[in-house]
Amino acid sequence: MRKLALLLSLPATFACTEADQTTPDIEARLDAMVPALLKSEKAAGVGIAIIRDGELHWSGYYGEQAPGTPVGEATAFNTASVAKTITAETLIALERQGLIDYDEPIADFVEHPELSDDTRYLGLTTQLLMSHRAGLLNWAYAYPDGRLAFDHDPGTRFSYSGAGVELAARYAEAKTGKPLQTLADEYVFAPLGIKEVSLGDIPPWADERIAVPMDSEGSFRPIAELNPLLGDPNAERLGAADDLIVTVPAYAQLITALTSGLGDDEARSARQTILTSFEGDPVYDCPDLEDLKCPDAYGHSIGWQIFQYDDHTIVTHSGSDAGENALVYYSPDKKHGAVVFVNGANGWFLMTRIIEIIGDEPLLADYYRGLITTVMGRDMPALSAE
Repeated sequence: MRKLALLLSLPATFACTEADQTTPDIEARLDAMVPALLKSEKAAGVGIAIIRDGELHWSGYYGEQAPGTPVGEATAFNTASVAKTITAETLIALERQGLIDYDEPIADFVEHPELSDDTRYLGLTTQLLMSHRAGLLNWAYAYPDGRLAFDHDPGTRFSYSGAGVELAARYAEAKTGKPLQTLADEYVFAPLGIKEVSLGDIPPWADERIAVPMDSEGSFRPIAELNPLLGDPNAERLGAADDLIVTVPAYAQLITALTSGLGDDEARSARQTILTSFEGDPVYDCPDLEDLKCPDAYGHSIGWQIFQYDDHTIVTHSGSDAGENALVYYSPDKKHGAVVFVNGANGWFLMTRIIEIIGDEPLLADYYRGLITTVMGRDMPALSAE
């Protein structure tokens, strides 16, 4: 998650869902709980997809896309940092085709006005950049002078960096001679029959369908106000690390393919192998809370976040920007997953409750409840059992 927005409190009064409950049970609980959550959390709307046994099992929509317009399957959400998963899948596909090399220095293909003069730039590779070990902070605005620089030596520790992901995408563009969106279309979306996905800008097909952001006070805000670059049709944006415009059904197609084992063994290994650990990180470190089972191992692969519990693996990513939040996950061993997109700044409490209700990944829900408690300072007890 790029940031955790401050959320409002809500008593935990709804019953939890066990993983083996039927979809009608889950749908009834979501119908009962989500409208109240949207109201209490001052969020506009949410779209949800549940994948079971490698197939889309159920989807549902609640709240408003824009004032007076309900959220539906055609709603185009800005899913923020979930864009990194599309960049990851594109680079994984390119590497399997022999078009890029995870270990090739990007300096041979991409110059950077603020980094190239530092000798450490010569050692940056796609693997380091996509697993957030590049030694860079998130974006240039994280530095006092507003200029990107090495915060520490590459390869030494985890440091989440959208700027690093953008560099990896620039390398792929330079190596192939094609824009990232074209590469994603050719190597990810077209083979899976996925349409209406845009990296970094609002395309014409989404003009009347975009989910309008809602701020933390519960007011709809113009996209151009909260996200000027996304709202500017003339802005040059790569979109490798932020601002993925996509519908719930379109992203659910990708999750469905991933649960079915998309790609060969090496592709699956690239997205599922932990390269950088979250242990000790001030945001992602598993909270030391009673009754919270921490993962046996957790961290970043090529673009994805990985949680391993015994022989069970969860592959996930989240996104948070001003006025929107998103969470996607799947399990390669259990072949299930979910998509949760919210147009509302106060989305984390809502998304975590939804994961609890879906019920297939209670340990992941517990982890996020722990972060809400420790990072955001908001108590979030587990839902009471019937």
